[in-house]
Amino acid sequence: MRTNVMKVAMECLRLPRSRLIISTIILFQTSGLVAADTTSQVEHPQCRLFLAESTIPNAGLGIFTGVDLEAGDAVAEPDIVVPLADFEWHSLPDMDFDFLWYDYSWQAGEVGMDFDVVDGTALVIGTGCMPNCNFALINAHEGQPDYDHAGLHRNRDVGVGGFTGYYNQKMIAERHIPTGGEIFVTYGEHWFITREDTMAHVPFEGSYKRVDMFLKKIQRLFAKYETDTDPDFMKDFWEVITSVSYESKFSNALPLSFEDMKSALSIGSAETRLPYSVRSLEWLNEHGRCMDNIRPGNSTIKQAGRGAFASRFIPKGGIVAPGPLLHLQNRTSIYMYEMNPENGERDTSQFIGMQLIVNYCFGHSESSLLLCPYTSPSAYINHNSHSPNARIFWANDDTHNHNPDWLDEDVEFLKKKNYIGLS
Repeated sequence: MRTNVMKVAMECLRLPRSRLIISTIILFQTSGLVAADTTSQVEHPQCRLFLAESTIPNAGLGIFTGVDLEAGDAVAEPDIVVPLADFEWHSLPDMDFDFLWYDYSWQAGEVGMDFDVVDGTALVIGTGCMPNCNFALINAHEGQPDYDHAGLHRNRDVGVGGFTGYYNQKMIAERHIPTGGEIFVTYGEHWFITREDTMAHVPFEGSYKRVDMFLKKIQRLFAKYETDTDPDFMKDFWEVITSVSYESKFSNALPLSFEDMKSALSIGSAETRLPYSVRSLEWLNEHGRCMDNIRPGNSTIKQAGRGAFASRFIPKGGIVAPGPLLHLQNRTSIYMYEMNPENGERDTSQFIGMQLIVNYCFGHSESSLLLCPYTSPSAYINHNSHSPNARIFWANDDTHNHNPDWLDEDVEFLKKKNYIGLS
């Protein structure tokens, strides 16, 4: 039976879920959550964090600060961290598609999950998986999460199994970030090395250092040959260098203009990239989507754990939170099984449940497809069928990184898409 993507999203409004998104003002942005009612009178005039097109060409979405940040400041509301336990053992043999969460996951040890999973990864839902990496301008890093279950007890409260106990993971600024600046974290060089088929020429930190050494050498040529009789020697020489048609880590780390090259002689080639990473507030307000209209806190719904609450006044019809989606083409890829004691392999006849991430995704009973929002702090939003105050809708057709034509396609189509394309 053909089940299209739109049907999955519409059904999520009816599915009972112990963890979806609760009593806050939210409209998910499969595109976003839109307020159906007003529940907060607290007003913070300036959006502190935007989701918008990255300043890195072809990098998709990025996040931008709406205020000046200094070293040590929190960039955004804290994230939750969802364990993906022993995933390869449970699921890899069944995978016939690219598992998109791989590109947005952390090693379990990086977030203090060593004792929860033998061989697994951590899904940091929110700012932990949204910033891009620009080795020239790393300006933030992720801290460690806290762990508890919002006052619930594992021996007494059934709600404990429905949500992650890892929370309050904060992204912290490492340096001054100007208003409108894009947030960049380091993925580590290994992340790019393992993807060399598409990212072989992404410059590393060392690439910019080699460029700086090169510029110091040619600066001596400039001093020797640029004279009153040849005042344009420096500019002509630079044009020759940049006219050579080849691509490498080194060439992609070169200053982007002659003026930038002259600036790099004093401030370094990496720092000349800063102006290109900043968008105006006017542009962000027009083309971006605010990500801090809600904040996390303990839910008012019993057994629900944590929830999302309005951080400023949100009028009826206002956007509560954007929600670009990771598509998980086959939910069987998050099934978990008992181990066969005779050979140590999984026993697919002994199904024991699903990975916890299922409680943070939308699905349909007649489809294998799951759609998983990954913005912060929308993962805190819970389900309330009796008094909802927000609704879910698709992004506008012209929203960056949203492909409305995908909505009429089937799961086999999405299996061929190894990148995010719905919002």
